[in-house]
Amino acid sequence: MGEISVALANWNGQKYIERCLEALYAQTHAPREVVVVDNGSTDGSREWIAAQYPQVKLLINTCNKGFAAGYNRAISACASEWILILNTDVFLQVDFVERALVALQDAPDVGAVTGRVYQQGTSEWLNSGFFLRPQMRTRHSENMEVEEDVFGCSGALILFRRAMLEDIAVAGQYFDESYFSYGEDIDLAWRARLLGWAAHYVPDARAIHVGSGASDERLRFVDKPVFLQRHILKNRYLTIVKNASIIEAICLAPFWFLGEPLVWFVLFLRAPRRCLALLPALGDVVRHLPQALHWRRSIQRRRKVSAAKILRYFRWI
Repeated sequence: MGEISVALANWNGQKYIERCLEALYAQTHAPREVVVVDNGSTDGSREWIAAQYPQVKLLINTCNKGFAAGYNRAISACASEWILILNTDVFLQVDFVERALVALQDAPDVGAVTGRVYQQGTSEWLNSGFFLRPQMRTRHSENMEVEEDVFGCSGALILFRRAMLEDIAVAGQYFDESYFSYGEDIDLAWRARLLGWAAHYVPDARAIHVGSGASDERLRFVDKPVFLQRHILKNRYLTIVKNASIIEAICLAPFWFLGEPLVWFVLFLRAPRRCLALLPALGDVVRHLPQALHWRRSIQRRRKVSAAKILRYFRWI
């Protein structure tokens, strides 16, 4: 089997990092290297990693540059053909890497693989592959027992083919760093699909995921800090701008014109002050629009897959 590198981004992950690294180094197919990018942690986790795991390649960002930038730097520092990314609050079962790698090596058109995840916050097992809902939210497949083709893989844990990552990179970025956090996995998955790459779910590759470990385990959108909610809203719009063809946009338009005012109305009813604090998300979209259009041109001129093939991965209800 091929050698793998592991890429992690850490931000104040002291609560989880020990268990995460223990599970990594206990794998039946051990990683060639583990690269951790620390995003300006202040909880002592960076120092703990350096002291307890000197074999880890530890790279330091002086501030929190976000999920996307952190993982981009970590991936760039990896040397293997296969790259596993996972959140620090993910704990792999001992044979996760071995089982996921077999599935990835057996199918040359598959660029990403994920597995079955026990979501600690909800006490349920989930298929960590996802399909896409029109509002740019994910819908986990209900299939738990059989390997299947999915639209994409949750950013919490993905085993990537390096060749795919290099193929889909734009301006040297695998994840779009303007996203900061949340939704970057949807964007990457859509881009990969447009360029002809597939994603698979492998039920026997299993892990435990605490969920939203970096935001005090607040899983629901309404419970997250305003700072993150603002990014979530902004990123949904940018994902459509960058990836949707005219045909796809027409199919999605009714859901957006009818549903999006309702989203903002509900936000206003639940928390009027917070809703006002989220309005700058629309300005963020405008500010990032020139870059998003540049990405769009780069992606769309290289697309290999028809709108019909993309739309079959949408779940409309």
